Amino acid sequence: MGKMIDPLNPDPDSINLVDIAHALGNLCRWNGHTMKFYSVAEHCIFVQNMVQTRQDKIAAMMHDASEAYIADVTRPVKHRLKNYLDIEFDLMMVISRKFKFQYPLSQVVKDADDYACRWEYINVVSAERIQTMTPIAAKRAFLEIMGMLTNFNDQDHE
Repeated sequence: MGKMIDPLNPDPDSINLVDIAHALGNLCRWNGHTMKFYSVAEHCIFVQNMVQTRQDKIAAMMHDASEAYIADVTRPVKHRLKNYLDIEFDLMMVISRKFKFQYPLSQVVKDADDYACRWEYINVVSAERIQTMTPIAAKRAFLEIMGMLTNFNDQDHE
């Protein structure tokens, strides 16, 4: 855990699922503008729950994996930063090949992510309507779900 990578020239062998789960569990969605802490990992789990196929579930779990290495930029800003989008795309291509999911994402996963954003705004940003996970709980749940989907065993990677 804790491997250094160069996000501009990522080595697939340095990309680690435990590192991704750990970082996403500690990153707060909405640039921290939530009523209480709500992690990117928990968001990925939520998106995964809305899709049906195993492949879409893996893609949903990993759709924000690049944020583990390059952080997140809010949507309105992200789409104006061409270099960020290029860096994110290249990194996601490496991550998707390593974890064997479709990237660019399917429309089903994109739609689920968009729905999650709207739902989160109403229930997490504007109000405190749900019980959210701690960073540690989100990391554990993320690894557990990925383990079920991919036969990943985090004991082999710590």
